[in-house]
Amino acid sequence: MPILRLCILLLFCVGLLVPRSLPAADAAEVEAFGQSLVSHRAFYSLSVARLDPRNYRQGVTGGLSLEFVNACDGYVLNQRLLIEISTEDGPVLNDMVLNSWESLNGKRFRFKLRDEVNNDLDQQLDGDAALGEDGEPGRVTFTLPPDTELELPPGTMFPTEHTIRLLLLARKGVNWFQAPVYDGSSPDSYAEVGAFIGSELPPETSEEPLLKDMKGQRSWRIRLAYFTSEKSQDTPDYEIGYRLFENGVAEDIVFDYGDYAIRASLRQLEIRPKDGC
Repeated sequence: MPILRLCILLLFCVGLLVPRSLPAADAAEVEAFGQSLVSHRAFYSLSVARLDPRNYRQGVTGGLSLEFVNACDGYVLNQRLLIEISTEDGPVLNDMVLNSWESLNGKRFRFKLRDEVNNDLDQQLDGDAALGEDGEPGRVTFTLPPDTELELPPGTMFPTEHTIRLLLLARKGVNWFQAPVYDGSSPDSYAEVGAFIGSELPPETSEEPLLKDMKGQRSWRIRLAYFTSEKSQDTPDYEIGYRLFENGVAEDIVFDYGDYAIRASLRQLEIRPKDGC
């Protein structure tokens, strides 16, 4: 199950017709803004946000843990999704761990993924990705599965750079963005991601302890639609909606798979100091 993704389809199609260079930030601006993202640990509880009565799924429990480290040599993102889905045939337990490192300039990406279903290994990936220069394609080289490679189109982004660019566009009042993104979750495809950026929300004023470190932070509602590159399709594989703070923290996340949706509610948040470099 994918981790940390309406007129979104219309915006996606418009994005295909409008040059990506129009809303783009230059590499220096992206790298500089990346230094403002805070290192943090967050835990989200999972619950049903929407469930079609005809769906074979009957309930959802579990949690999503996320650790983001703004390190001296790059961005570290450690994620674990533990989810149990109740079905007519019994519970299905999915345990997925994805650890990744992304260079500060967004050109290199290393990752390891382990995905188990009912305690049986379903998928294991270990790879290293590099983007091409001057409009050349990038490439993912896998250790697991062995002898496997994936070509990435020019303009591909890795997860942290994609988030940075969304925030930069949000600050400029741009409400759409479209780009190919690779996050280490597949050996044979990347995602074409169409993004809708909502209007800026009022600065956080909540007195509740959970959001005390967010007081005064600007934020936006983001909606992402993921189209898998290996398919020809008019509708996305899934969508992700969430509130994104200017420092990179996300809350109120909804994973929408069409006939059902899962909400990830922020339950714990620890902002950590940036290491001296």
